[in-house]
Amino acid sequence: MNRTRILTAGAVGALLVVAATSFASPWWTLHSLRSAADRHDAEGVSALVDFPALRDSVKSQLLGSIARDTGNEGGNPFAAIGKAFARVVADPLVDAIVSPAGVAAMVEHGRVSIGKPTQDAGTPAAEPPRDKPHYALHYRGWSRFAVTAENGGSFVFRRDGLWSWKLAGIELPRD
Repeated sequence: MNRTRILTAGAVGALLVVAATSFASPWWTLHSLRSAADRHDAEGVSALVDFPALRDSVKSQLLGSIARDTGNEGGNPFAAIGKAFARVVADPLVDAIVSPAGVAAMVEHGRVSIGKPTQDAGTPAAEPPRDKPHYALHYRGWSRFAVTAENGGSFVFRRDGLWSWKLAGIELPRD
C-alpha cells in the first residue's frame, strides 16, 4: 500500500512537471529569441524561425493589403496590371526582408513591420533603443501562441515538439 502511494505521487509529480514546463516553454522561447536578437546571433535567430512559413505569412498579408488598397478600381486595366506587378515583385522583396537580421530587428525594436524599424524624430540612428520592448504573450490553442508587440502587430509561434516553438508568422498591425 505504501509503495503504491509513493509510485502514484511520483507519477503525478512527474506529470505536473511536464505540464508546467510545457506551459512555460513559450516564455522560454521568447526569451531565447530576444537574447539571440540582442547578441545579433543570426544562427540563434534562425534556429527559432520557420522561414518558409514566415515568408508565406508575410506574402499573403502584403498581397492582401495591396488588394484592399487598390480595391476593384472600377475595372481599371492599370489596377489589374499593378496587382500582377505586385505579385511578381512580392516574392523577391519578401525573401530579402524576411531574414535573420530582419526578424532580429523586429524583435529588438518591438515593432512588427516590413522594412526598417522606424526611428523617433530627433533620435540619432546609432543610438540603441532606450528600453527593452514589452510584449504580451497569448496562447491561441495547444499548438500556437502569439506575442503582441508595442505597435499592435504580433509574432505567431507554432509548436515544434513538446517544449519547442518556432516563429511561423507575423500579423502586421492594423493601420
